Amino acid sequence: MMKVALVSATKNSIQPIESAFDQYAQDIDYIHLLDSELLNLMERDGYLTNEMVDRFIDLCRLALKSNADVIQLTCSAFNDVVDLLRPIFQVPILRSDQAMLDKALHFYRIGLVSTVKETPIALTNYLKRKNPRVKIFSEVDDGAIHLLSKGKREEHDSRVLTMIEDIHDKVDVIVLSQYSMEHVARQIDIEIPILTAAKETVLHLRAYS
Repeated sequence: MMKVALVSATKNSIQPIESAFDQYAQDIDYIHLLDSELLNLMERDGYLTNEMVDRFIDLCRLALKSNADVIQLTCSAFNDVVDLLRPIFQVPILRSDQAMLDKALHFYRIGLVSTVKETPIALTNYLKRKNPRVKIFSEVDDGAIHLLSKGKREEHDSRVLTMIEDIHDKVDVIVLSQYSMEHVARQIDIEIPILTAAKETVLHLRAYS
């Protein structure tokens, strides 16, 4: 059985990825490695610092000690760290959004909906590297992710839905950038595709195994 180490920077990523495993890949074993200070540091500094990289290195070392076959990030704002980690470790290290964005690249006009302001930077870097001609539209409600930790799920969902309403007529596909928005996809009734990271990640891991 394949074992995946899920590396998270917020507890809000945990339930969505667990639900996706329960629904799509019950035969994959997984563990959680959480460092919630990482998101605080990113919001404070606004970019990936050496301190953050060091913390990710520590988490990856723990993953190896736990005999993980794959290390899977679950926080989109930190995906650019993957390129720094891969030369250090011998196991595959996957971006949180890789499977979702690869699917989004089948479309020309991509809409990014985010609740952490650093996230669209990391996502855009990946998309433009893969296809420089792709057109990207972005809506950000910075800090809305913290509403979930405060028990204000309805307000969080309403703000995400407002961003989707503002962007959906400009794009061919919408990407819900944070794992914590996974459940909002069930509330959306529009004609264009809605892509969510947790589902696409688990489907990719299942094929990977």
